[in-house]
Amino acid sequence: MLNANLNPAEIENFQLSHEEQEKILQLQQAILESVAHGEDHMAVINNICQLEEQLLPNSVGSVMLMDGAYEYLNVYAAPSIPAQGISRLNGLKPGPGGGSCGNVIYRLEPQFVSNTFTDPRWQDLRNLAYDFNICSCWSVPIYSSVKKVIGTFALSSFEHRSPTTFHHRLLDIGASIIGIVLDRNKSEASVRLFEKVFEGSEEGIMITDPNKFILSVNNTFTKILGYTLEDLQGQTPKMLSSGQHDEHFYANMWKSINTFGLWRGEIWNRRKNGEIFPEWLSISAVYDQNGNLSHYIGILSDISDIKTAEEQIQFLSSHDALTGLPNLMLFKDRLDHTFKIANSNGRKVALLNIDIDNFQLINDSLGHTIADKLLCDLAKRLSQGITDTDTLCRHGGDEFLLALTNMADIESIRSSVDQIFEQISQPILLTQSPISLSSSIGIALYPDDGDNFDTLLKQANVAMQQAKKNGRNTYHYYTEKLNSNSLEFLHFSHGLRNAIKHEHFVLHYQPQYDLNSGTLIGAEALIRWQHPEEGLIFPGRFIDIAEKTGLIVEIGEWVLKEACRQAVAWQRAGYPPMVMAVNVSVLQLRRGNIKALIQNILRETGLAAEFLEIELTESILLDSIDQTLIMLKELKDLGIKLAIDDFGTGYSSLAYLKKFRIDKLKIDQSFVRDIANNPNDAAIILAIVQMAHALNLKVIAEGVENEEMLTHLLSCHCDEAQGYHFAKPMTAEAFAQMLDH
Repeated sequence: MLNANLNPAEIENFQLSHEEQEKILQLQQAILESVAHGEDHMAVINNICQLEEQLLPNSVGSVMLMDGAYEYLNVYAAPSIPAQGISRLNGLKPGPGGGSCGNVIYRLEPQFVSNTFTDPRWQDLRNLAYDFNICSCWSVPIYSSVKKVIGTFALSSFEHRSPTTFHHRLLDIGASIIGIVLDRNKSEASVRLFEKVFEGSEEGIMITDPNKFILSVNNTFTKILGYTLEDLQGQTPKMLSSGQHDEHFYANMWKSINTFGLWRGEIWNRRKNGEIFPEWLSISAVYDQNGNLSHYIGILSDISDIKTAEEQIQFLSSHDALTGLPNLMLFKDRLDHTFKIANSNGRKVALLNIDIDNFQLINDSLGHTIADKLLCDLAKRLSQGITDTDTLCRHGGDEFLLALTNMADIESIRSSVDQIFEQISQPILLTQSPISLSSSIGIALYPDDGDNFDTLLKQANVAMQQAKKNGRNTYHYYTEKLNSNSLEFLHFSHGLRNAIKHEHFVLHYQPQYDLNSGTLIGAEALIRWQHPEEGLIFPGRFIDIAEKTGLIVEIGEWVLKEACRQAVAWQRAGYPPMVMAVNVSVLQLRRGNIKALIQNILRETGLAAEFLEIELTESILLDSIDQTLIMLKELKDLGIKLAIDDFGTGYSSLAYLKKFRIDKLKIDQSFVRDIANNPNDAAIILAIVQMAHALNLKVIAEGVENEEMLTHLLSCHCDEAQGYHFAKPMTAEAFAQMLDH
């Protein structure tokens, strides 16, 4: 670049001498070596200034750059200018009097000033020239990669002089290389910034090539997915697939990316440990300057916590915050659906309004914390006692709503309600002393008492209030006629609990005889309820209720223990040992460990196992065959005897009989009763005896009331018998008196 103001006499100086050319080459080599060695860009620029100062003695080099607003020039590099000079130069406003550098920006062309003391271009900086003895100043533009002037490179001399071609070349080379160095530094800064953003991002980032092969991932990606870069390089994102999305989902995703260059959405992926999790994913296509696809960038965030929060919010919108039970809105929705099913199958739906009696006393005496825990425990109990189709709801405070679905009849409703009373009455251990509860329950039936939720809820509440008026700890139907049918059931179920607590039961014993020898061989223990008001109640009135309420388990345990105790008492009194036969309910077998129970009772009472005979109902032969086989084997291993009670009453158990380790069959009295008058009954008994003997089993007949029945049994070769013909069931004392005679 040549100054247009040079006179013709100076043109002869435009040709470079051999020495000058050598100096230019050495300058270029020195600068390029520093660049090639990767020196810091400031070191390179300072080096350029100092190298050119050496080639122009008695001068200083400087680089000034425009600020971000492109309004002022500031010193960027000036290794030989003192600090006070730099402070005077900073904030230089480009303009016609702004010195050589200010005019470069103002005029967008090189400026060569030979006398700064007189040149009007230095009018605004005259004092600076005087103060620092800057006599001449040559300045050229520095261009960016897009050919925009971004600053100046200047050589300022302490003597008045004009530039030669050599000096022009020095300035041009310096400005060009400084522009390149600044651009490279800017690019490197961008790369460093990208790397900082890439590694510091709180979102996972993946970069692939155009063929979707993974090139790089950041640390956050590794933390979220569990894969390292070594695991992923050369793989495709398919390895992260959760299997939750079909081909149509991915086809639409790539259609969006190929069409718009972008896809955003929610997707499920799989971590390295196999866990499937939700993420928010953004995939962008990256193109080069020629418009060719170069990369794909995926940015993801783990939204598991957000999803959990959303689910929690959704759950709380339809459930009780304390117990986790459905709230009234969800309960109503489910019940409306249940009504439709009930319409189609002709079944009933019972809506129960369950109110805990005197719950406010617990709140007042134990505090809200204990009361809340009590409600949670109660909700858990009630939930465990219902079927999958039933729905339980907390209706605020100490009130629950329960929908019993698929109810065939009133009896099934009664049975379910009594089980609820049993669950509620079980002591809860939240303090040093167990807490016992009772409840008042109102019952409304669909469709009898109403054909919609609101009506049934109102009727159930009315019935619940009536239950409270009736003294609490009871239930009441909205339809009055149903209450009269349930009075005895309710009366007995509550009375049985009291009877268990105070042991208001007694055992009577009916002798059993060997028909061949006529000798007494055993006794069957038969329970009686010694009611404090009604006197002696026979089992026909309360055993079924005990079965339905689950109280038979506690009652049965008492019978076993008392019968074994009595058998040992007779032996210790000197009477010959005899077998004690005790009935065991199927419910006793299903709940708890019957083997351990019997084992403990035998140990506590001292009765030898060979003198205990357990009578099981015939239905056990059809209930969970494999489990029953194991259970009967365990009982036989104790050394006790096993008998099937009421055999022949209609169960198809003959095919299974040979698999069970049974000692005896007891023929139901319904066959024995008409054995003399009904040939079919006689034939059935004969068949049972013959089959039993073929299986090495003994047979005992119950309900033998006269000599004629006995004669027929003897003709069938029946082994044993019991009944009024021999003796009625009697107290332990009467049985002992019989033994004395």
